[in-house]
Order: sequence, then structure tokens, then C-alpha cells
Amino acid sequence: MVNIECVPISAYCYTTGETVDAINKRIQRGVWRDGVHVLKVEGVKERWIDLNEVAKWARKNSIVNCPEELQ
Repeated sequence: MVNIECVPISAYCYTTGETVDAINKRIQRGVWRDGVHVLKVEGVKERWIDLNEVAKWARKNSIVNCPEELQ
């Protein structure tokens, strides 16, 4: 099994079903930060997503007492 820590934003969107617009809105609202969740790699046009940081964010903001119908 390969442990991938960062992926191009296109691969992240394809895999998760999220849009680039949704990611941009998270950055604009300060939910995600450039240089932490979203990386600009020198010499690469496409931004990259740090999956470790996104996982930390998701766990930190998860709903602990989620109703059964949402689980």
C-alpha cells in the first residue's frame, strides 16, 4: 500500500467529489490555509492538497454526537 501525503488538487477533487470552487471558498473564509492545507509547488502550475492536514482538519471539526441518520 502506498502512503500518499499530498495530491494535485485535480486528483483530490476527482477522488472526493469536491470542487475547486469549494476549496477556494474554504481558503477565502480562512477554514483552510495556503501553505498548510493547500500547497503551491515551485515549477508546478497546479496546487496540491496536503492530505494529512485535511485529515487533521476533518477530525478536529467532526461532529462527535452525529445523529444516526447522518452516520
